[in-house]
Amino acid sequence: MDFNSWNIFWKACFASLATLIVVGNVLTIWIFLKQRRHKRAFSLLISLAIADVLVGILAIPLFLKVMVSEGYAWYVISIDADVLTGTTSIYTLAVISLERMFAVGWPLRHRTINFHVYICAISMPWIIAVMFTTLMVFQQFDMIGRRKLSYIIPLICGIPLLTTCVANIVVWKKQQTPFRNQNHIKREVKLAKTLALITATSLLTWLPFQIMNILFELKVMANFHHMGLTVFIIKLLQFSNSFVNVIIYPFRIPEFKRTLFQILNFRVIPFSRSSADLSPQAGTESDVSLMRVTNSTFPLSNVHQ
Repeated sequence: MDFNSWNIFWKACFASLATLIVVGNVLTIWIFLKQRRHKRAFSLLISLAIADVLVGILAIPLFLKVMVSEGYAWYVISIDADVLTGTTSIYTLAVISLERMFAVGWPLRHRTINFHVYICAISMPWIIAVMFTTLMVFQQFDMIGRRKLSYIIPLICGIPLLTTCVANIVVWKKQQTPFRNQNHIKREVKLAKTLALITATSLLTWLPFQIMNILFELKVMANFHHMGLTVFIIKLLQFSNSFVNVIIYPFRIPEFKRTLFQILNFRVIPFSRSSADLSPQAGTESDVSLMRVTNSTFPLSNVHQ
């Protein structure tokens, strides 16, 4: 099997990843909606999970369509979906980092924040992503020069990355203060560390694709012999960014883990009997047990090469 060309193996890999992303992030949204603690912080994670769901139902299927179709229209739509979901993800991660910085550094003020502020925080990444995707559409139809857009791309990528780094540094410094032993501060710091881990993982899965795009622009990879294999592996890595969160949450967020186990117990063992039910005197009725991968992505020219 030639792994440099599109075949059934790559189709199965991308289709399986899309399924895992959708199922995992829909389950993540459900679990976070059921939580009573950290509701405001979890609302940002729900927004991130929604962006990841769109990767599974839009970005990956459109990428599969581009691989089997030579139509330029599908290529344009695929790139735009990729940019929309990727930009939303990295800016949502930046907003989450700022929220955690505020929660750890200024806990009293953080508790008095109106929920309308969170609505604005959730909306801003989507608005920025729509604006940037619109610029991409203008460039694709020659309504804006590619050279002008090349100056905007580093700014679009750099702002959320710089914001995330600064916020995590502030959190690290604030947790060294004499008040770090307070229980509520410990909880906020633990959640901040979890989100910092998610951000770092997202960066590792998202960065290779951006590096490859830069190399394409510089024509460094023009004569590379394993182009197909490299593109497919890096795209898989980029899309997996929308699934890694689902893997991290159960290990780092106790509320998530507890609810997930309750759901799995309900699904796998839907009926449970008490000790009284197992005794000869028991009646005939039994009790029924009750019960988330900066991607900012940009056009990859010559994807079929």
